[in-house]
Amino acid sequence: MQNVVAIPANPALVNSTEDFLQAMEHGKPAAEKFITLVDRLTDRLLGLFLLEPAEMTELSGGQRKVIDFAVSTASKASHMLTRQIYKKVSNDEFEPIAQNVRAMYWSAGEDNNQHPSLAFAVPDDFAADFRRAADVAEAGQGTSEVALITAVMDRLTNEIIDKVFLENTRYVKIGFVTGKALNVGVEGSRKAVHAVNNKVLKGLSDDELKGFMSHYSSILTQR
Repeated sequence: MQNVVAIPANPALVNSTEDFLQAMEHGKPAAEKFITLVDRLTDRLLGLFLLEPAEMTELSGGQRKVIDFAVSTASKASHMLTRQIYKKVSNDEFEPIAQNVRAMYWSAGEDNNQHPSLAFAVPDDFAADFRRAADVAEAGQGTSEVALITAVMDRLTNEIIDKVFLENTRYVKIGFVTGKALNVGVEGSRKAVHAVNNKVLKGLSDDELKGFMSHYSSILTQR
């Protein structure tokens, strides 16, 4: 067993994941299937980490604008770059990517309470910090440890960007211009989500921080 971040998969993400893997298994063109998978994964993550928490708290107009900007920035960058990078990739080139997806895809079963997800391993020190942040928030002491909670959420963002999105780009040939656009898009998205963490979390009460962290408590588990 190891510590993993398990991103809950909604039906759209489950279907697109299985469609891509089946296309690979049966030798059918997989590029469009993978682009759809990444697009749906992007939408799922933006909902999970930005839109859903925003609905749980009373946000000011300024905080809402920060979230809307982050969602817009990350969504546009991901959808545009995904097509640019993968539209001409062959099934042979997709094979190491398919191996990654197979390894991450945790289909519904008894070992995950019938909740499918995309899961990847995380370092033990991050897992320990995450659990500590969740514990202090659950104890109603989140405001005194908001720096810890913010740091944990920033690192969670980084882990997801690096392990779920960037890792797969390393297996395909990317031109100089697209590579530059990828770097700009990734760093812009990373900064936008970090800005949300920093500006929104600092304004939450102990009760709101408790609700915020409980929203993510099950995302860290063992597999």
